[in-house]
Amino acid sequence: MRQKFRLPTLIGFVLTSLLLSILPSQGAIWAPNITPPGQNIVGVNIVDSFFNSGENVSILTAQGVPRFNPDGTPNARLCKAIGVDPCNKSDQTYVANLLLPVCKSAAEQWCIESVSIRKIDEPATKSVKFIRQVDSALVENAPGDGLPGGSSISLWQAEGMQNSGGVDTYAVYVVLKATKLPGRGPTFDQFTAMVLPYSETRGFKYERPFSEEMVLPNGSIRIGTRGSAGECAWTETGLCGLMEDFPNGVRASLTLRVSNLLTGWLMGRMADPLINVEPFDAEQNKISIDAEPVKVPKFYAVTDRSKASAAILESLPRNSDFSGVTNNLANESGAFRTIENWKDVAKDTAAGLVSTWSATTIRSGFGSQCLADTTKLLGVVTTNAMVYEGTAPRFERETLNYQVGGMHFNPDGSVFEGTYDLVMRKGTAQCLYGFNDAPITATVTVVEAGKEQRIETSSLQELGSGTEKWLKLSARGFTFSSPTLKIKLNQDKPTTAAPTAPNNSSATAAGSGNPAPAVKAPAKRLSITCVKGKVTRKISGVAPKCPAGFKKK
Repeated sequence: MRQKFRLPTLIGFVLTSLLLSILPSQGAIWAPNITPPGQNIVGVNIVDSFFNSGENVSILTAQGVPRFNPDGTPNARLCKAIGVDPCNKSDQTYVANLLLPVCKSAAEQWCIESVSIRKIDEPATKSVKFIRQVDSALVENAPGDGLPGGSSISLWQAEGMQNSGGVDTYAVYVVLKATKLPGRGPTFDQFTAMVLPYSETRGFKYERPFSEEMVLPNGSIRIGTRGSAGECAWTETGLCGLMEDFPNGVRASLTLRVSNLLTGWLMGRMADPLINVEPFDAEQNKISIDAEPVKVPKFYAVTDRSKASAAILESLPRNSDFSGVTNNLANESGAFRTIENWKDVAKDTAAGLVSTWSATTIRSGFGSQCLADTTKLLGVVTTNAMVYEGTAPRFERETLNYQVGGMHFNPDGSVFEGTYDLVMRKGTAQCLYGFNDAPITATVTVVEAGKEQRIETSSLQELGSGTEKWLKLSARGFTFSSPTLKIKLNQDKPTTAAPTAPNNSSATAAGSGNPAPAVKAPAKRLSITCVKGKVTRKISGVAPKCPAGFKKK
């Protein structure tokens, strides 16, 4: 998905308020210093989401038939509620981008039940204090249409957990994306949850978020949003929640009440995730996500159009005279090609590092029906890579494969090291490999440019009990550019016929019960020091080798 200083067609329309975020960043953490580019300047900015450039407000829209007008503008209208003019036509498809509120009662659905931000050694039951919901436009909750209402970003105080701004305030953003086709009930496509440290700052440029219909000179209607700023976790009139970094050594947790149809997989920007899913009522599950934030390298680069490579020029929007910065999502399929095209411009170096905590549902699985089961939560895959696959791992030739990518160096010149966590139902592993219930071990290799290197796993654990057993695997210390992580699960004992994972609406992942010890003691590790010019890197492993271009010291 691509953004040319405008929102993507995430909900089927072109939104036009991005000029609000074409301002020098004043953020307390790294943010792209996006200034109005010159006539011949082109660039690319890779982002995890568009939450602070348009998706920060609840929106309900109706798409007509055809989806686009003859002039190319989306054939869409902004809705107060389904069934209320102009959103009352029989052929309209409704698309919703709805922010979840904080739960107000024990029986309320579609809401944030609790938040925890604490030191790593403190229990997840340590809750934080709810401050308020951000003042922004809302979507009416109209009973009978099957969709919840849309609220705003919620603000919280975590006593003693001072972020990089020296304050203990955090914003929680949980957005639900849903579609309702003509004559059918809604389909809940995805939810995304983010925890965002912030400090408050004031400025005339900040606006209350809202959406609007704008009539073009030819009479066509374009839907846009106002009230976004790239450096802010949230905005109100004259006020900005300036994004900050998490303090070191903390974990964050969210407990959400969402549809039990939101199943499959979770992907995220976090480390050491613990997930718990249990029924809330006949329609909803209660999902708890607990993890450490991770430092994610950010990509931003600009160049004069006359100096751009053929690959860069070919990737630009089709306008022959386009100048500006294009925003791409980190988990879209073209992200790997983007960083490869721009690597030389960026000098193979990340523009910044930002601590991040986020989780998003994904439903697809490739290579096996065992990974595509939609009856339950199957697993969680998380990484701190600059770009990554926005799907569940692929099962190919007996290995679970997952591609990540990024620049080789941090902004300070040190070599960036990647993290990868996979939490998967043991029943799913048994389905893939035909395993029985005997203990499972794992090997992890990194494959890049045809070269394969085995890396050490920090742990492989079997968690839970009975039919609710989970495998939790962590890999650390791999480097970029665009390696594929290959995980091979092994079982020493002969296997029986392949069982299938039980269909049970209650699931507990990596956190219920006491963890079993690692099933295989790691081999003895050795450490060597490798140098390349002024860069020094310590390599650890069973048989450590210096990366290409480095020499053993």
